[in-house]
Parts: sequence; C-alpha cells; structure tokens
Amino acid sequence: IHDGHNCGAALIIDGEVVAAVNEERLSRNKNDSGYPRQSIDEVLKIGGVQAVDLNHVVFASNFMHTKAHLEEISLWYPVGIKEQKADQSRPKEYARQLFEIRRKERIEESVNHLGIEIEKVEFVEHHRAHLTAAYYTAPTLNPGKKILGLTCDGAGDNLCATVSICKDNNIDRISKTDRHASLGKIYSRVTYLMGMTPWEHEYKVMGLAPYSDPKYAHAAAEPLRGLLRVSHDGLSFILNSEVSTNYCYETLRDAYERERFDNMAGGVQLFTEEILVEWIRGCIAHTGITDIVCGGGVFMNVKANMCIAALPEVTSMYVMPSAGDESLSIGAALDSYYRATKDTNFSKSIIKNLYLGADKAEEEKNVIDRAKSSKGFNVFKPQDMSMSIAELLSKGEIVAVCRGRMEWGARALGNRSILCAANDFRRINEINNMIKMRDFWMPFAPSIIEERASEYFNDPKNIHPKFMTFAFNVIEGREQDLAAASHPKDHTIRPQIVSIDSNPDYHSILSKYLNITGHGVILNTSFNLHGEPIVYGAKDAFRVLELSGLRHLALNNFIISKNL
Repeated sequence: IHDGHNCGAALIIDGEVVAAVNEERLSRNKNDSGYPRQSIDEVLKIGGVQAVDLNHVVFASNFMHTKAHLEEISLWYPVGIKEQKADQSRPKEYARQLFEIRRKERIEESVNHLGIEIEKVEFVEHHRAHLTAAYYTAPTLNPGKKILGLTCDGAGDNLCATVSICKDNNIDRISKTDRHASLGKIYSRVTYLMGMTPWEHEYKVMGLAPYSDPKYAHAAAEPLRGLLRVSHDGLSFILNSEVSTNYCYETLRDAYERERFDNMAGGVQLFTEEILVEWIRGCIAHTGITDIVCGGGVFMNVKANMCIAALPEVTSMYVMPSAGDESLSIGAALDSYYRATKDTNFSKSIIKNLYLGADKAEEEKNVIDRAKSSKGFNVFKPQDMSMSIAELLSKGEIVAVCRGRMEWGARALGNRSILCAANDFRRINEINNMIKMRDFWMPFAPSIIEERASEYFNDPKNIHPKFMTFAFNVIEGREQDLAAASHPKDHTIRPQIVSIDSNPDYHSILSKYLNITGHGVILNTSFNLHGEPIVYGAKDAFRVLELSGLRHLALNNFIISKNL
C-alpha cells in the first residue's frame, strides 16, 4: 500500500506482480492521495484474493503525512530561511509523537478495512521500497551478479537519495542523503515558482527546457549550483549554503526575479543533468559496478536518464517504470515477499508489461447499448479489429483506444491511448483542440514496432525502452517520420517499443499500419480529458468521447464513431 501522493496498491502472489492500480483511476481525482481503499479492493478483485488469504499487508514508507497535509502544499511550500530556523527550534519530541500517531492511524485503517490481524501489517522504508521496485523487476538480474542500486526523489522517510550494492537477496546501503539536500525538491520548487503544480508538472518544465538558449540556461543554473553539490567521495549530495532545499523557495524566487521562463526551465534541467551525471560517475568509480538500476521520482526525468545512459562508465541501466511514488506499493510488497521467502529466483517478478489493472469488460455491454440507442453514434463490430484501427490511422483519423487490461503508471502504453499518424505535424494542434489542450511547447511520444525500432533511434546500451523511461535522439534523416511525436526543438523522442510479447494486440495494429503506410511508428498519448486521470474502463472512455472532439473510440471488440 502507498498512502501518500498518487496513492495506490499492488498485489504480489508468489513473487509475481499480479495487479497494481492507482487510486486516481477509480476516484477520478488526478494524483489522489491518502489511504487507497478503492485500489486495495480492486487489486484483490483482479487477483481473485480475499483479504483473509493475505500473508502480509505492507505500507510503503515508515511515515506518511495526512491527505490534508499533502493536498495543501501552498501552506508549507513557499517558505524560506525564517521558517527553516523556526522548524529547527521545534522539539524533537514533536516529530516522534507525530510519527507514532500516524503509524497507529495507518495500521488501524488497514486492519478495519481488511479485517486482518494486526500482526500482518508491516512497513518498508521509503527509499528501500523505491529500490526494491527497481531491483526486483529489472530484466538484467543474474544470480551472483552485483548491481548498483540508486534512488533519488524529493524526500521520503527523511532521505532523498541512496546508493546500494545489490546481490541476490542482499541489499547493502552504502550511502544516503538527508532530505535537506534534495535535488528533487529543487526541481519541484522551480516548478512551483513557474506557476505549475509540483509533483505533477515537472515534466512540463523538462519539456520547456530545450527552448532555452544554452548560454542563458547555463547562467540560470548558477543559483542552483550555489544550493547543492556532490560530496567529495561522489556518493551523496551536500548543501552548498545554510539554506535547506526544504526551505529554498524564497531563495529561488529572489534569484529568478525577472528571469525568462524558458531560461528557468533550461537552468534547472541542465543543473539536474549535471549533478546526476557527476553523482552516478562517482558511485560507479567508488564501487566499480557498472550495471545500474534506478528508482524514485527524479528518474522520471527522461532527458537526464538519456545523459546517464550515454556515460561510457554505464554498461546497463534500468529505470523502474513510472518511478515516482506510485511505484512504492510494488516495491514494498516485493521487498516483503523476498525477505520472507529468501527466494533468489527473481524471474517471476520481472515486469514484462504494465497491463496490471482490470479490463472492466463488464462495462462494455451497457456502453455499446447506449451508443447504439443514440442518434449521434455509429457502432461497428469489425472482423479484424487491428486492421480497422490501422486503416483509420492510415487515413489520417485520430482513434482513442480502450482495450484489454488497463496499464499501470503515468504512461499510456496502447491500451488506454489516443493514437494517430506520427509524421504529420498538424496532428498536434488537432489533438490539442480535440481533447488534450497540452501546453504549446509539450511534445507527444511515439510507439514504435520492435522490428523497425533501429530505423528511428540508436540504442547502443540495449535499453529496449518498453515503458517510455528514456529519451533518445532521432536518427538523422528520419525526423519527418516523427514530426508529430518528437520534441519540436531538439528532435528527441520518448519511445515505447512494442513487441508481440508485451502487447500482441497493439503490436498487431502497428504491424498492419506498417504494411499499409510503410511507417512503423504512430503517435501515442494518454486517453483522458485535460486535468483528469487516464480513463479506466468503457464507462470512462465513452464519457470522454461524448465530452471531447474525438470521433472514434476502439472499445474492445467495437468501434464507436460519431456521426458527422
């Protein structure tokens, strides 16, 4: 259970991730926080498990703030050195009492909800859960092989970064960084300063960064260099001034007064890339381990991940899909499983795909009946669904897809996606006007059929990005093929490689689209109204079709189209 920001639950059975759902998909409250009651019920339902059958109920994070605290950040985000000194004078007994109160509340909520024995309730430290989510799901683990485990985020359980040596079932933490020296907090404070929403819109800052002139971005990074640096041993972050990153908002506000918005974005992105590269180089130099796994929200930054993967010191790199706090529930449950069983066969916990939600097939009939009874819609049941979708895409149509099990995490991966041709730049405005209303500078992302991936980008470290966790440069000469699904300024992409194994239905659409058009790539963006979570089932999908400018919905075995 993760009961913080973007809360959710995961179910592990015999080491396999059977189900994982974020509360937002059920509550329809984007990035919902607090105890994820609906998600817990949902993953148990998907797994066919009764609460009485559970061996362990595991909370990610030893301490978690209340829902109200997490949702009222304006009360404690824009602070400075005055508040820092006031908080430093607060008795330590206050923090201890708050910890005990929250621990008791969390235990009681789960025991009352699930009807389980109190002895079954456990807690896993925040950064341990981030690491185990990455380590135990990585595809590159071999018995006896040492892996360098890295976590980096805003903060959790008083830490913001850790370094561990992982081998089989042993995880040896060799370094940790106190929450006051947080790279993630700097990025989120800049996000807040720019008028965006922390813990949600950092990706917008990253998307804006390439528009900054490198000269001005370098200058804008200088105030950040004055806040934080890498330690001399290369293993942690340390403060460069008396200002804690928890209280750096006023410092940043003063430093960036009248600074252009694009330069602020360019500065914080450049600083993030610089300091992460220096840190990881230091960790590799210290340990001699060149295979790395990464977890925590900072590793949601696909541009920084691209810089890290390009380092000659890095042999292999795996980033936990959707590495923010939503991944904590998976990591906590896996940690508990492997601690209890001492199992060293990690093959079953490798994440082969992220289709970990329900298919909500029970909603389809009512939606189809409703669409058939409406004069505004045409309902068609094709013999070959993949071919029908591919043909629509090849004719320039935009198609929303809600098929099969819902994908877990921040990225739509073909089952709850909006799809269109990737080679026509005009599609960006069309999609934005229809439904997305994305900021004008933000790029869309491509899904690329596995057999043709090497034609569009180079992957020298064999990352094989199935989950949109890395950025890549488009191969020179292929920019036009990705005109609508790449960054307009620097021509980078955040690709999803689609294989038959990971999603046979989606692969079939891409394969047939390739046969028709000669292109092995399409634009893929999440299926949701602006400001709402990704749709879950047929009911959500049809509602979005009704309320938006979308014309086509591929719903499992049917295509619903609006009559013009």
